[in-house]
Amino acid sequence: MKKILVVNDFPIFPIVHGGKVRIFNIYKNISTKFHVTYLCMSDNYKIQDNVISDNFHEISVPKTFFYKVIILLANILTRCSVDDFIALFFASSNFRLKKIIKKEIAKCDVIIFCHPYMYPAVKPFIQNQIVIYEALNVEYDLKNSILPKGVFKHIMLRRLRKVGQELLNRCDLCFVMSEEDKKIFSKVYSVKTSKIRVAPNGVDTDYYKTLYITRTHKRERIISIPLIIFLGSGHPPNVEAAKQIIKNIAPGLPNAYFLIAGSVCWMVMNENRGKNVGLAYFISDEEKQELFRVANFALNPMISGSGTNLKMLDYFAAGIPVISTDVGARGIHILNRHHAIICDINAFPKEISYLINNVDISEALSRNGRKLVEDLYDWKNIADSMMHEIEDSMVK
Repeated sequence: MKKILVVNDFPIFPIVHGGKVRIFNIYKNISTKFHVTYLCMSDNYKIQDNVISDNFHEISVPKTFFYKVIILLANILTRCSVDDFIALFFASSNFRLKKIIKKEIAKCDVIIFCHPYMYPAVKPFIQNQIVIYEALNVEYDLKNSILPKGVFKHIMLRRLRKVGQELLNRCDLCFVMSEEDKKIFSKVYSVKTSKIRVAPNGVDTDYYKTLYITRTHKRERIISIPLIIFLGSGHPPNVEAAKQIIKNIAPGLPNAYFLIAGSVCWMVMNENRGKNVGLAYFISDEEKQELFRVANFALNPMISGSGTNLKMLDYFAAGIPVISTDVGARGIHILNRHHAIICDINAFPKEISYLINNVDISEALSRNGRKLVEDLYDWKNIADSMMHEIEDSMVK
């Protein structure tokens, strides 16, 4: 069995955001045909080797005290989380990490970078392995939109662009999340599009199958007015979307209740919310399932970001009718008013009211959204496609 070494700057668990969901599902499926080692840094006090599934394990190396101090200072100076950038500059100074990188590379046939941030630390040890860049976002474009203006932004982006270009030049294959990301890559970097393949984000459709069936037969209501949900992490684009709900969407629909769930709640807890907006800071998998079962609609009012929103695919798999912006629907082959309602932020209240008053339209969106993810966005099918591409690159 061929061996794959996946390198990234953060551990898989706890699975608290879309990137971790993708990594877990893709490599769990890929491990049915390859032996997968996931190498990362963590806040643990000692090196840990955790078995995730058959032929899939994670080695996490502790960050040094110096590294943690740099992260703290950088986050204060930039006023946002820049942990990944610290890996770009300082991961190569971690002696234990370099020792394990050297050891694991000697045993592997393929090296996959989930982000570009660990490339400088790994680059000196690469031999004749196949190198693959799995771009979970167009990092340069995303960070450019998030980082506050100033000298640190200039330094970080210049370094990120340089390393990103080096990785793209060195890699044999690059996976991106969407055709849109592929176009952006070709604009930001000098890269042959022939080495870029689209491997979209996905969803475990089997996991939501029972939920989807029970939703179609539900009769009871927890609250007497429509329940509309938005789930998100504390990622800046999610924060922007939550603020749109609080300030521009919910006030126009006083007879509906909006529930924002996830770590994004900590970022908007001080916003002036109306009586029809609630926050659920943390929900378990069981609570999420119940929330999906009883929700009338799901929103994705994103106005910035890169890659594909996994929450959209979750909504579809559960059979929840969705209203989204173009940005929120990016990377997904959605037909407007067939799979979901796609509109500008200022049209959200009107479109929500339309769905509330047209149950047959809502039910059609539910069926069509579920069919879409079954056909195109199941994790197993996406992983199978990636495995074929990896195997092809190994025989060239």
